[in-house]
Amino acid sequence: MKKIGFSHGVLYRILDVYSKKAIDTYKNCGANAIEICINKAAEFPKLSNIAEDLKYFSYKSLHLPSDIKYKDDISTNHLLNELENIYKDLEIDLVLVHPDLVDNWKVFDRYKLNWAIENMDNRKEKYKTLDDIKNFFTIRPGWKFVLDLNHCYSNDTSMKLANDLINNFKSNIAQIHLSGYENYHEPLFQTKQNNILDYCKSIDDPIIIESTFDDINDVKKEYKYITSYLNK
Repeated sequence: MKKIGFSHGVLYRILDVYSKKAIDTYKNCGANAIEICINKAAEFPKLSNIAEDLKYFSYKSLHLPSDIKYKDDISTNHLLNELENIYKDLEIDLVLVHPDLVDNWKVFDRYKLNWAIENMDNRKEKYKTLDDIKNFFTIRPGWKFVLDLNHCYSNDTSMKLANDLINNFKSNIAQIHLSGYENYHEPLFQTKQNNILDYCKSIDDPIIIESTFDDINDVKKEYKYITSYLNK
């Protein structure tokens, strides 16, 4: 069964994303996968609120905080030590870091976790082109890759970039990030950008939906739209 679910932060405009209600919303629409998106390092303790509920999902990834720079210092090592325990306790399958936030890659080598990067969007200076990603995997071939289709579209509406990334790094791809793109992370059931969705059909890896919502009922609409399209 294909693993499809949500980034747990996509309801941030509506309710506390570390609440049982948020997690139940994803469960009740049929999701069997989840990405725990830690927006800020200070949020790590909040995971205890939903730890038991997360056991429901057959696939779990974790997105590292985006409010720090990762370097060989006390704060980074403290965070990664904490992460190592969470990784084991919650049986996390993949840990994702934004590559543009890393100043020292060697700090990750001390922790035997399943590490991944994702391609960046058009607001970033690096890690968004085919050559950028090639250079990374030349140096760190053992890492995994999260293909972010929204980010591909923001850089190249023809989606040639997505095609090139798939052709070059299919063996590294471990997860897909999926959402529509007009200005940010719009739901696909609204944008109807099926040319983004099409790239999920040839990849069997877990899909994490990053569409953001202003109405809690739209979570089920988005899940149904995506799964119905992919099952055609």
